Amino acid sequence: MSASKKLNVDRSALEQLLLKRFFFAPSFGIYDGVKGLYDYGPTGTALQQNLINHWRQHFVIEEDMLEVDCSIITPSKVLETSGHVAKFADWMCRDTGNNEVRRADHLVEEVLEARLENDALARKLAATSISGDQSAAAPKPSGKKTKKVAAPTKLDDAVAEEYRSILAKLDNYDGDGLGELISKYDIRNPETGNAVTPPVAFNLMFQTSIGPAGTLKGFLRPETAQGQFMNFSRLLEFNNQKMPFASAMVGRSFRNEISPRSGLLRVREFTMAEIEHYVDPMNKNHPRFDEVADIKLPLLPNAVQLEGKTETVMMSIGDAVSQGVVDNKTLGYFLGRIYLYLAAIGIRTDLLRFRQHMKNEMAHYACDCWDAEIYTTYGWIECVGCADRSAYDLR
Repeated sequence: MSASKKLNVDRSALEQLLLKRFFFAPSFGIYDGVKGLYDYGPTGTALQQNLINHWRQHFVIEEDMLEVDCSIITPSKVLETSGHVAKFADWMCRDTGNNEVRRADHLVEEVLEARLENDALARKLAATSISGDQSAAAPKPSGKKTKKVAAPTKLDDAVAEEYRSILAKLDNYDGDGLGELISKYDIRNPETGNAVTPPVAFNLMFQTSIGPAGTLKGFLRPETAQGQFMNFSRLLEFNNQKMPFASAMVGRSFRNEISPRSGLLRVREFTMAEIEHYVDPMNKNHPRFDEVADIKLPLLPNAVQLEGKTETVMMSIGDAVSQGVVDNKTLGYFLGRIYLYLAAIGIRTDLLRFRQHMKNEMAHYACDCWDAEIYTTYGWIECVGCADRSAYDLR
């Protein structure tokens, strides 16, 4: 059974209930609010704190990590050196009619998925009609005037398969590739029907100036990693010069998302819990690897995605490392620990997968990266990223 058939959730009703009971609410609502900014009420705050407390117990305390708390405002030089100023960007396009901004890859995904859903409905209605059951094919007249709805359109089998293949490897497209898809498949803004402009890069960091003179450029941090890297030598000294060791941090991060429209997903200000594990680059073994080696994970390697497929492979972490699917034992160990944490806080493991990044989507600092993705009413959503950053940030 596909993941899409395992959910029976009325998202709109659930969101209305959460708003009514003030789990969360849009920030500054009496001033019309700002997309991508939310406030948590008493219950939402308590739930978030419980998740953080369990994360801290599961990782920081059990793994004897060194927890820090670092500055949010970050000088530009730091993020220029880390590569974020040049490369921390998504691709955006604009509606040629009303100038609305859309994130290019999300727009392509939304339109192609809608066409496939339309195709599936057309095929279902055709099959119903052939079987002689007309009840599902056409609604009974009610005597009331109803708005005309366009009949679903069946796609050619080859076109439908092409769409599925594109969606399977969509994260691997750069700006030019997304532009070609938009042009070739006549991707338009579904809300207006207008054409969109070719994709351009948009840096996701919030820029600010430090001090009254305004001459020192800075940013609100897009992740909590940089403060940990800045203090690496102090942490190493604190740990009596012993390797490997890990630092950890919980705090706010900020990303100027292009078009946040998925509730609490892809917001512009959020709490992030992050770990940096420092290991000898010539020896990436982990002393506790055997504890997770037999855990079987649903893996989606990049090679499978490049074939236009999304079927996961159930594989033990030990086999994944020995066969080179996962790069090393330390990376494999933390994939196992992440799996155990998500299962412990109530994530259904049948709605969980670990997807490997493809070459074009790999972060500029990473040599291998896996996302723990959860299937939701919005589709597959990244929840945790686990990357081998090599020594990029410490050179």
